[in-house]
Amino acid sequence: MKILFFTPTGARTGSEMVLWYLVKHLANSNIETAVYACQAGELFAKNSPAHHTYIHRFRRGMPYYIFEAIYHRILGVTPEESYIKYIHRRFKPDFWYINTITMPHLAALARKMGVPYIVHVHELLDMFDDIRNEAFSGMLNGATASIGCSSVVAETLQKMGIPNVRLLHSFIDTQKIKLQQDVLAIKRNLHIPETAYVWLMSGTMCMRKGYDMIPDLLQNLPKNAYIVWLGSGSPYGVMGYLEERVRRENLNFIALGAKGEADYYDYLNMCDGFVLTSREDPFPLVMIESAYLQKPIVGFNSGGISEFVQPGMGQVVPAFDIPLLAKTMQQVMSGEITIDKQKLRARALEFDVNQQLVHWQKLLQTLEK
Repeated sequence: MKILFFTPTGARTGSEMVLWYLVKHLANSNIETAVYACQAGELFAKNSPAHHTYIHRFRRGMPYYIFEAIYHRILGVTPEESYIKYIHRRFKPDFWYINTITMPHLAALARKMGVPYIVHVHELLDMFDDIRNEAFSGMLNGATASIGCSSVVAETLQKMGIPNVRLLHSFIDTQKIKLQQDVLAIKRNLHIPETAYVWLMSGTMCMRKGYDMIPDLLQNLPKNAYIVWLGSGSPYGVMGYLEERVRRENLNFIALGAKGEADYYDYLNMCDGFVLTSREDPFPLVMIESAYLQKPIVGFNSGGISEFVQPGMGQVVPAFDIPLLAKTMQQVMSGEITIDKQKLRARALEFDVNQQLVHWQKLLQTLEK
C-alpha cells in the first residue's frame, strides 16, 4: 500500500508530531509513505522519516500570489496543485491522508481528481470557525473516513452528521523521552527556590490555550507556587497584559519560550505538576508526556483531558472556574488529592505509538473492505 500524507507546516505542532511518529514507525512496514508539507518546518524538511518527502517550493508573498492568480487563470490550477498532481502521478498512492482540517483546498483537489482521502481531525469548534463552511463541509463529507483524535472530537463530528467517523487517540513516542539535565540545576538557573512547587503549562501562547488566565490563577495560589510556560510567546496585546500584571503584582510566572528536542523533556520534567489552562484542547500530547514523567495533571474539562485523567492521576474541574482550579492545585500540593505515579506512567503507555499503531492499522483494514 502507498499513502501520500499532507501536513500544513511540518513544524513541531501536536498534530504534526503525531504524524511524524506514525510515519517513522511505518518505515519497516508494508506501507510505503510519502509526505507533502505545505511549509518547510524542521520535522519534515530536515528530519523526515518518510520514504519520500516533498516540500511546498513556492515562496509566499505578493509576487507569488500575483503569479499564482495568472497561472490559475491560464491553466485552471494553482502552481501548488500542479506540483501535487505531479507528485501523485509519480508516487501513485492508493489514497491521500490529510492530517488536520486546515487544508480543505487539498481535499477539494482530491475530489476533483477522484482520489480517495482520509481526514485526520485534531481540532474542535474553535478551529472549525477558521474555515468557511462550504469548504469545511465538503472536505469532511467527501472523505472516505474522518478520524477524530479523541472521543470528544469524534462525537462532535458525529453530531454534525459526518459519515464514516472513526476514533484514533493522539499518541507519543515514549522512547524519545530522554532526560539529561538535573532538575535542581534547571530550577537554580531559572531562580526558582528549591522549596517552590512548580506547575508547568506547555503550548503556543494564545487565547485558546488560556495564557490570559495565568495572573488570576496565581493570585489564588500560595506564594510558594510557580507557573512556568513552555512554548512560543505571543506578539499580541494580551502578552503585554500578562507581563505587566506579573511585574506589577510580583507574580511567580516564567515564560520559557520554545525548547528544542534536546532539552524539551528536561524542562517538562523540572515541574512538580502539569496544569492545562486551555479553553479547548482535543487531546494534548504534553498531557500524555507529563503523565509518562509521572507528573500530577489538573485542568479544565476543555476536551480530551476529561477522558485521559483517571482517579489517582490528578483532577479535572469545570470550565472555567479559576478559583476552583487553584483550589484543586493546592489540594495536589498538600497531598489532599492522592497521586499514584505508577498509574500516571501506565496510562501514558496506553497512548504510546506502538500501542496506537495497532489501532491505526486495524482502522485502515476496515476501510479497505
